[in-house]
Amino acid sequence: MNAALVDESPIDTSLEYYMEERALAIALAMVRTPEEQAKIEHLASLRDALMEHRQAHSKEATAKRHARGEIYSKARVAAINALAPSREEMDSNVKGLYLEQGTSEDVLRAHARTHFASGLVSKRLSLALMPDGIAESAREMQEHEESFARAWIDAIGDLSFVNEMRELQREAVMMFRTASRPMYLVTYPESDVMNDETAAALGKVWNKLDALSQSLGVQPLSAFIAFDEEGETAGAAASEILTTVRALIAAIESGAHKIASKKQVLEILASLSATLAKAAGSGGRACFDVDV
Repeated sequence: MNAALVDESPIDTSLEYYMEERALAIALAMVRTPEEQAKIEHLASLRDALMEHRQAHSKEATAKRHARGEIYSKARVAAINALAPSREEMDSNVKGLYLEQGTSEDVLRAHARTHFASGLVSKRLSLALMPDGIAESAREMQEHEESFARAWIDAIGDLSFVNEMRELQREAVMMFRTASRPMYLVTYPESDVMNDETAAALGKVWNKLDALSQSLGVQPLSAFIAFDEEGETAGAAASEILTTVRALIAAIESGAHKIASKKQVLEILASLSATLAKAAGSGGRACFDVDV
């Protein structure tokens, strides 16, 4: 469809990244050392590059939506614009979140907690829902967003905060994931590779296994979710995850805990147990990765 012929009112995105912009400006105003200033200015330069990617992706996504024949009516555009918070509301949030912080690093922390946990994870999990024509571009855009988020968190220079953010992201994964999302076991060093069928079956019973783990007083499998950027530091000792898996097997086999598709679930857990035992034998680590 010829873009020049599309009659669609513009969606107002002028304040979409306003909080991010204000957080950096306020953090810069609070710097106390040249080193802090250099970190904030570096983040600002990364943001400038990211904004170019955002604008290009938005333009491409809109053009491809129009090419599919999806033209928003004036009423729909008005409804979308009405959902966005006003400048006054955002300035109130800026005051409460950023202006009351004591240091530039505190400002960075406040923004990271509110934007790089549930928001970033929600966008990551939504990639599976993207139309084929824009899916690859959306994944590339998400990589840019996550790279910027990592740089932001790294600028704080606090390992305990890195761990806090990872825990918030794990919680967000469990909040937003659905039973249709496969869950893969990853071991370091790599051993047996979980096939797609088993990962899909594990994803379907994941929440039930978590609930059973908690009733047994052992770590739920969700405690061992990790993200690609964590690399070999991800997850936990394979032997630690194996403890949970063996407890689940024993509980289900005992018959004291009812679970649907018992035979299939036990087969999945047996497969996990074998892989984890192999990894544990060499002192390896393991984690679970949610498919996006």
